[in-house]
Amino acid sequence: MLVQSTHVFANATEHKTRVIHSNEKDEGLKHNKNASLNLVLSEYMAKGGTIIRLDKDALPFALLPGDMVFPSCSGANNRSQTLWNTLRPFADLINLMPPHATRYGFDPYNDRANWHRTTHGHSDDEFISWAGVPKSPKFGWAEFQNFLSMKEVSTKELKMIKNYYDTHYYHPNISPEIRRVYITFAQNAHIHLYRLNQTNADLKNVVVLFFPLEDLIHNPLSIWHTRPRSFKSYDKLSNILKSYLDLSQLKIIEISAIEQQNCK
Repeated sequence: MLVQSTHVFANATEHKTRVIHSNEKDEGLKHNKNASLNLVLSEYMAKGGTIIRLDKDALPFALLPGDMVFPSCSGANNRSQTLWNTLRPFADLINLMPPHATRYGFDPYNDRANWHRTTHGHSDDEFISWAGVPKSPKFGWAEFQNFLSMKEVSTKELKMIKNYYDTHYYHPNISPEIRRVYITFAQNAHIHLYRLNQTNADLKNVVVLFFPLEDLIHNPLSIWHTRPRSFKSYDKLSNILKSYLDLSQLKIIEISAIEQQNCK
């Protein structure tokens, strides 16, 4: 079943129309009738936001110098870390944010503590072998990692944490001229739309890109013939991501900078 197939992607005429499927709604929001996928999508579009589904024959989305880019996935352990490292060579040209754990992180998007719903760290992880660097700390990790050991969290503490993500992630204090590009996966798109609606009156310069991909690092495709968290699984997923992201404008500037440096 498709959700509101009449919703096209504002400000994205070069892309074919895509929609969010009903099975991509987040179950953590089902208790809130105002957070239904239909309503959230309608409000997001009415505020001028752009949402683009990256799969099948979708055209690659062009990232531009100066973009503020927010990688995310459910736990910020695998998919968004792969995306973060894929974009890391261009971190001087875009404002690349640390990976955000949308569903299983510190942001109480559903007014609950969600960070105990995921496993943090695996001894068999080959990310460093593939990337050459450790995984990035998650967005908000330095501020809230101490909450991992807490069995109970007060309503006041949840409100404080939510306000941090309101003002630092979903509505950062930056010029409205800077384009914000949130890149996420599967059900996490629903949460992004919901939280962006909560924190922004105008979304005309905001883009949500989402890949309808489950965690292919934790559960690699059988045709890859590899185990979870392997070098090969990271490499395969990175290649999928790169096939839908047009990095040409970033590469041109990067090459030009190298040539200028060589001429000195």
